[in-house]
Amino acid sequence: MSSIDNNLFIKFCFISIFTLFGFYFLNDLDVDSQYFSNIHADEIAGNKDDSYYYGKDRNDMNYVVDSSEYFEEDNVPQNNNNNIINNNYKNNRNNNNNQLILQQQLEEQQLRQQGQVYNQLKNKKYEFTSIESKNNEDNNNIKSDSYVTFKTVLNLANIEKTGFIRLVGYINGQSFKEDIQLSDLDLSTNKLNVKLKVLKDTELVSLDSPDEFFACAYHVKDLNKEKNSILHFDCNEADVQSSDGTNTIRLFKPSSMVYSDSKALYDEQQGQGHRQQNSKEDDKVLLKIISPLGDRKNTKELKIAVAIRGQIQTEMINDVQKELDKSKDNKITRTFTFDRETDLGNIQIGDRFHACVSSDDLNPPEGQECEKRLVKKFNSPNSLPAR
Repeated sequence: MSSIDNNLFIKFCFISIFTLFGFYFLNDLDVDSQYFSNIHADEIAGNKDDSYYYGKDRNDMNYVVDSSEYFEEDNVPQNNNNNIINNNYKNNRNNNNNQLILQQQLEEQQLRQQGQVYNQLKNKKYEFTSIESKNNEDNNNIKSDSYVTFKTVLNLANIEKTGFIRLVGYINGQSFKEDIQLSDLDLSTNKLNVKLKVLKDTELVSLDSPDEFFACAYHVKDLNKEKNSILHFDCNEADVQSSDGTNTIRLFKPSSMVYSDSKALYDEQQGQGHRQQNSKEDDKVLLKIISPLGDRKNTKELKIAVAIRGQIQTEMINDVQKELDKSKDNKITRTFTFDRETDLGNIQIGDRFHACVSSDDLNPPEGQECEKRLVKKFNSPNSLPAR
């Protein structure tokens, strides 16, 4: 190489070095700084020295980490979870609201039903036709004006609204036996009207004044306790007031002595040590009804009824003349046998019984005549003339 070429090469190197130093001091060349920055970042990412990672140099990384991007990325699933929770909360709240609404609607419906039931009970009409009318297959063909109403007024002012009332009666040759549940009544009810409807005319007898009739009411509270005692009861034997209008029967009047008379005889027998419980020796109650017909020897038909402790029995005698022909005293006699044990407990000494005989042939004065008496013995006849 010639000396001239060597001089040129030396000048070129000097100029290049001088130029590089110029850029360095003027910070116009950023190639090296970017290179070292990248290397520094790689070293931190791969550094296993926790003290370096969590040390002061960690704060110098803020310029390489975009915090907004970090939280934005983290908030994506976080917002989704919140949405799910919010939706679940809203759904649960809606479900709870729906359940409350349904429950309120159900309660309102139950209250309405209770109100309807109460109104039905409050406005319930107690109207009964006789056992004979119910058994009559042609009953549906009978016109309403063929019936006569007997209004039975039950005074409940001193009656507990517990248990039931058994109502029995015999009117114009027709019998009744009905139970009235006291729980159906409002506690404030002091009076209950019960209508007993009987046919005015039957093939046996036609209703007219002063025909007699009877009705009895028994208050049953607790048969376990009352089985061997006199039930609280009242009876009324009276005359027909009207053959066309309404007749009134009053029971449980404060002035009635019916129960007290029976209770007095019962207590007397208990004081004498009379057996309360049933036994083979006193398991039947015999009620002998005697109907004298000496003044009515032409009687053709006759119906006899007898009732005791809420039970009633009847018997129809279709050929009275045949029996009178055999009779030496012109009497028709029937003995009715009751089991001492009834669905209202055991018949007691002191229990009251009623008997009636019915026939148009007994007129005048009465197409039906009734009498009453107290039971005084078991298994032998308790006699009662009924005319």
